[in-house]
Amino acid sequence: MNKKFHFLDDGGEMGRLMREKDWSLTPLGEPDGWPQSLRTTVNIILNSPFPMFLFWGKTLKSFYNDAYRPILGNDGKHPKILGLNGKQAWAEIWEEIEPMLKVVTEKGESIWRENLLIPIYRNGRIEDVYWTFSYSPVKNEDGGVSGVLVVVTDTTEAVLSERRLKESERRFRELANLSPVWIWITDKDINVEYANRALLDYIGFQKEEDFTGHVWKQVVHADDIDVVSAGFANAAEKQSEFALEYRVKNAATGKFEWFKVLGVPKFEEGEMVGFIGTGTNIDKQKSFADHMKKEVNLRTKELANSNTKLEAMNKELQSFAYISSHDLQEPLRKIQMFSEILLDKEYDKLSDSGKVKFEKIQSAANRMQSLINDLLSYSRTDTEERVFEVIDLQNLVDDVKGDLSEELKKKDGKITLQQSRELEVVPFQFRQLMYNLLSNAVKYSRSDVPPVVTIETEIITNAKTFDSSLINKKEYVKITITDNGIGFEEHFSKKIFEVFQRLHTKQEYVGTGIGLAIVKKIVKNHSGFISATGELNKGSVFTVIIPKEK
Repeated sequence: MNKKFHFLDDGGEMGRLMREKDWSLTPLGEPDGWPQSLRTTVNIILNSPFPMFLFWGKTLKSFYNDAYRPILGNDGKHPKILGLNGKQAWAEIWEEIEPMLKVVTEKGESIWRENLLIPIYRNGRIEDVYWTFSYSPVKNEDGGVSGVLVVVTDTTEAVLSERRLKESERRFRELANLSPVWIWITDKDINVEYANRALLDYIGFQKEEDFTGHVWKQVVHADDIDVVSAGFANAAEKQSEFALEYRVKNAATGKFEWFKVLGVPKFEEGEMVGFIGTGTNIDKQKSFADHMKKEVNLRTKELANSNTKLEAMNKELQSFAYISSHDLQEPLRKIQMFSEILLDKEYDKLSDSGKVKFEKIQSAANRMQSLINDLLSYSRTDTEERVFEVIDLQNLVDDVKGDLSEELKKKDGKITLQQSRELEVVPFQFRQLMYNLLSNAVKYSRSDVPPVVTIETEIITNAKTFDSSLINKKEYVKITITDNGIGFEEHFSKKIFEVFQRLHTKQEYVGTGIGLAIVKKIVKNHSGFISATGELNKGSVFTVIIPKEK
């Protein structure tokens, strides 16, 4: 091609295709014979970044630029329509576009269409395409119209997006109007832009348009206006979600009811444009909560009165403990003293029957002494001050073994601590606990087998598996006391910790039935847990779990 035709030098792919095309085979002939108006217009469209198409001459031959090329898609019209008659190039839509082209070519008028649906063949099929375009006349050297310049944009995606948005909004409104919960939208100045049917019906508005501006101020309880204003203003300033509770007037009843209103900020292109939210009637819950509050206050007063009575009862109990420890023990000591004098001085003068009776008197007095002492120990576990100290379990066990040395020697018994631990406990209470458990193990031994008591300890962190009141991951000391004594039947495993519960008669084994109840109360004072298992005539196992540290 002659290099003097510089109007075809540029234009990317389409400029190259125009330069390479053999125009001599077309009615237009070589570009050196093209009119200046055609050359100029072709040069303009080739250098334009905006999609352009040119219909030229009586047969409306086709020219287009690189920006227009993507509109034709793949496996479609490109590049065969370059230089092709308009009717051939656009056969599938010619009936639609020809009348518009005639307006331009015959009347010299420009036309404009926006988002017009004109299907075209592209990507191997007929596709629905929406166009926004203008048809403008291109005049020749004589002032006549020789061509039509098309400036066009494919707006299909924008149209479909808008339709999807409208459809989504339509569905939203349908669903919102079916909801019994209020649904609302405001602008950033808290003017209501949308209210669903439930909200409109409640406040007595027929149409959404009636709910404009700050109408909500007319329906919110006067005492709650400041709460609403401050809540919305704070959320708007911080661009944050909010939750408010306030009263709104029911148009049907004229009464104010409580609602919980939730809102979240609404953003468009990164800027907050308002709020969208819900409102739920909580009047019944609020009334119930108020009723419960009154009930709680009433019960609190009743509990305070009960505590006062309990304090009085505790004082009476303390008085009883004092009487038990002093006034009751004094005549008991005299019974024991005079019984011992009689047995010592007058024993030989008594008949055999009298001797037996006096021995029974002395035995009963001794049992009563033990009972009073145990009752006092049981009551002191609650009333005495608890001072926690760190002790070494080995020292405490050795101390208890010293107290039990006579019984152990008499029965050839043995108490062994496998591993010592340091514990933070109330020393005198924990000594009582160990004494009661170990003395029971020695006391309730089999007559034909020496008592063997083994104490094992370990640190555990899964205490909740033993009792739900304990805390997992906290360090506890697990103390296991195993004996080979008379044991007990498994269904007694919980009963034995109750006050005055004895599994054997006092003729078989001496005791008051309070020792293990004291043990359980001491364990409770240490925020721990105790359990027992046994097998008749084979032995028993007591498991004590207490926090390693207070």
